[in-house]
Amino acid sequence: MRNLALGILLQAFRDIVSPKKNSNKEWELWRQDALEWFYSSEAHPGSLLWVCEVLEMDHKELRAWLQEYRRSGRSRKREMAKKLIRFQIRH
Repeated sequence: MRNLALGILLQAFRDIVSPKKNSNKEWELWRQDALEWFYSSEAHPGSLLWVCEVLEMDHKELRAWLQEYRRSGRSRKREMAKKLIRFQIRH
């Protein structure tokens, strides 16, 4: 179950941080879906709250990261994305 939750979280980050604009014309819809997913208060399997429960993470911290990312300039976004690449989940 942890691998599924991690996969969902990583895909949401990818859809926001590095959408494939050239290879897929639906990238803007995917990014919007990911943003809505991050801010949803639903707790069903697959939701942010469910993912955070499975991974023992704080959803407020993820939302704070996302808010900072969205407010940042290009160089800060790049720096934040590099740190995200090294993101580790406790096993």
